[in-house]
Amino acid sequence: MRTKINKKKLISRNKRFGGALINKSNLDFAIDSANQEKNIYRSNAKLLRGIVSGHPFLDGNKRTTIATLTERFKNENIKCDRKAMTKGVVNIAKNRVVNINKIEKRLRRWCKKK
Repeated sequence: MRTKINKKKLISRNKRFGGALINKSNLDFAIDSANQEKNIYRSNAKLLRGIVSGHPFLDGNKRTTIATLTERFKNENIKCDRKAMTKGVVNIAKNRVVNINKIEKRLRRWCKKK
């Protein structure tokens, strides 16, 4: 069973990227949505959308998301192409991609079982 997202750890990670929490409810929603999913790809897609689109942090939203997703996938023995993921997350933010199915499909391209 995959571990739940730890809010304090996520906020701490964001602080390392120079950010600060500015919208607690957006972060809570993103974490709750992600934690309800059993499938790691779907869960990470919801977390990605919630943080990148919801901007709960002042700065470092994309970097925090990439670091968190990479760690969560690693815990599931899934290896990610970090360069492709970084480029893709920026593209998702820039083009305001909010469709969970599209985000999940992209995550499956960037991250594969070892």
